[in-house]
Amino acid sequence: MRFKTELMEFPRCVVMGAEALRHLPSIIRKLGLGSRIQVVSGSTFTFGIAEEICSKLSDQGFRVSHFTVKSKPVTYLSVKKLARRLKNDGSTVVLGVGGGRVIDVAKLASAWLDKPFISIPTSASHDGIASPVVSFLLRLSVAENMGREYVKARSPIAIVADTSIISKAPRRSLAAGCGDLIAKVVAVSDWLLARKVRGEEYSEYAAAMALMAANIVKAGADLIRAGGEKAVRTVVKALIGSGVSMSIAGSSRPASGAEHLFSHSLDLLSLKYGFEHAEHGMQCGVGTIMMAYLHKLDWREIRGFLAKVGAPVNAKQLGIEPEYVVEALTQAHRIRPRYTILGVRGLSREKAEEVASETEVI
Repeated sequence: MRFKTELMEFPRCVVMGAEALRHLPSIIRKLGLGSRIQVVSGSTFTFGIAEEICSKLSDQGFRVSHFTVKSKPVTYLSVKKLARRLKNDGSTVVLGVGGGRVIDVAKLASAWLDKPFISIPTSASHDGIASPVVSFLLRLSVAENMGREYVKARSPIAIVADTSIISKAPRRSLAAGCGDLIAKVVAVSDWLLARKVRGEEYSEYAAAMALMAANIVKAGADLIRAGGEKAVRTVVKALIGSGVSMSIAGSSRPASGAEHLFSHSLDLLSLKYGFEHAEHGMQCGVGTIMMAYLHKLDWREIRGFLAKVGAPVNAKQLGIEPEYVVEALTQAHRIRPRYTILGVRGLSREKAEEVASETEVI
């Protein structure tokens, strides 16, 4: 009997807690990542944090450059610009200091040039801090302009999650992280359905990791609601677990199902109609409520959890018109060829309106 070869890449070092950044120089040396450091950040809140990191690394004898991601949303051009800088500077390691878009750009550019990447999140809003994938809109931009072969990223070689910094991020980012995490309940249900209907390969290990991540925040809902460093630590720990589940699976399957397709559909509609989409995790949370309804799961429990941690539970709280929610539901199955509860034909407008109304999303 011949077995398939599997490659799983995991972070080699994870440091989490207050003042975790003080361990950064020793981590770089311990992992043998060289001395030419490229620090990547945003241009506002994360810029000052990155400058402080640059100063401390320089004091330790490292040669440091600072690259700022200014475009919002980020596109393939942002990644190309950073990749060019990495090549010209001869950088030996890339540090992504920021939220989703900064970490995505750093993660993808470093993968193109086969450079190690360290994730330094400044918010706990998504599981991209530990995963080998980047956001939907960035993947779309890269695939359309450069080709699908440039979309694949890699897991960070290390994660340094300084909870004293993450605690200063807007409260909504923690709620968004919870939305991204509770989504794993539907994602794994979709994966099981795909195995049953399509015979899709399924990993018990990856699925268990994803569900554990969801259960961590469910069990810690009261703690998360109260806020503070312990709340951040709980959410970050779960986000890292979710990211690792994707590394085990070799895809985003255990962490992304129909609820993510709904969120991606809203992203595309925002470009089409010119409205501002909500944070990824918040959209996923609302999508999870509706997809749990279709799966006949306890959607009310999920809704209650999201409300408790301060995450949106309906279109009004998302800041998105009900008509766009309904249209996103009807278009979600077209996002990618991934079998979910939406099937191959998707939802009719009538069914979409029913789902959104019954779950009190609209």
